Amino acid sequence: MKIYVTGVAGSGKSSIVRALAARGVTAIDMDQGLCHWENRHTGGMAGWEPGRSEEWYAEHGWMCDVPELSSLLAIHDDIVVVGISSNQEEYMKFFDKVFVLHSKPETIIARINARTDSEYGKHPAEQKRLLAWQKSFEEEMAAKGAIPLDGERPIEEVVEDIVKELQ
Repeated sequence: MKIYVTGVAGSGKSSIVRALAARGVTAIDMDQGLCHWENRHTGGMAGWEPGRSEEWYAEHGWMCDVPELSSLLAIHDDIVVVGISSNQEEYMKFFDKVFVLHSKPETIIARINARTDSEYGKHPAEQKRLLAWQKSFEEEMAAKGAIPLDGERPIEEVVEDIVKELQ
């Protein structure tokens, strides 16, 4: 079973990867080597820094290396891939199940502000942009068949729901 778990920044994706790994489940965080910032027009890699303008985001995307992801999926029968990218339409078809995490806006902001492994989303303009996009993203994913997961529940419960799908 190949499972993809997505959600906006701060929805709990990285915590899920850590909890799954602690249970011995093969789980990959796309932010750790599978994705990079890329210019949408030239395809060239781009550097990101906090506080980028709306114009910069319109020209750049957080892109997954789809051939690399495909290679990883080919060597695992059971795997959970956790992440989000601007080009996820290209690889969602690789998965047997897709879940979308939902958390309250105040939870998302609190998680982003508390995390120490990423600066993404800490700038006020990024938080505003993220929260404005959250609802439409979650609705879009549900319309595509993604199964909603309540990211407000304890992480162990969310992980248990995912693990049940692997069995």
